[in-house]
Amino acid sequence: MDDREAVLAANREFYRAFESLELGRMERVWLREPKIACVHPGWRRLTGWGPVMTSWQRIFAGAFEMTFDIRDSGVSISGDLAVVLVEENLTQRGYDGVMRTQVLATNVFERRGGEWLMVLHHGSPVMAPASDDEPPLQ
Repeated sequence: MDDREAVLAANREFYRAFESLELGRMERVWLREPKIACVHPGWRRLTGWGPVMTSWQRIFAGAFEMTFDIRDSGVSISGDLAVVLVEENLTQRGYDGVMRTQVLATNVFERRGGEWLMVLHHGSPVMAPASDDEPPLQ
C-alpha cells in the first residue's frame, strides 16, 4: 500500500471510529501526545489528549447513531505529515431526533512507526449548500 492509500485508510478508520460511538476505538486512531488538537463545529479549540478524548466521550454520550457520507477527499502528503480535506455529510440520531448536517473537515495525520495517526481534526459547518450560480461570500 502506498502512502496515499495508507492515509486514506487511516481517514476511513477515523470515520468508522466516529460511527462506532466507541471511545476506545477513537483513541486508537489518534497520536497519544499533548500536541494533538480538535475543533468540533461550533466549539473552541481543544488541545491535548485529555480534552480531545473528553470531547469525543461527550459527543458519543449524546448520540444513538451517526453515519457519514464522505465526499471530495483531497490528500496532500509531505514527509511524515498528511492532510486530508473532506466534505462530511452526517446523519445523527440522538435525544433531539434526527439531524442532518454538512461539515467541511481538515484531518491531519502524522506517520509514527509506519502507522498514520491523527494529530488534528477541524470541522467547519456549511451554512448553505454550494451553488454554481452564486458567487462566494466575501
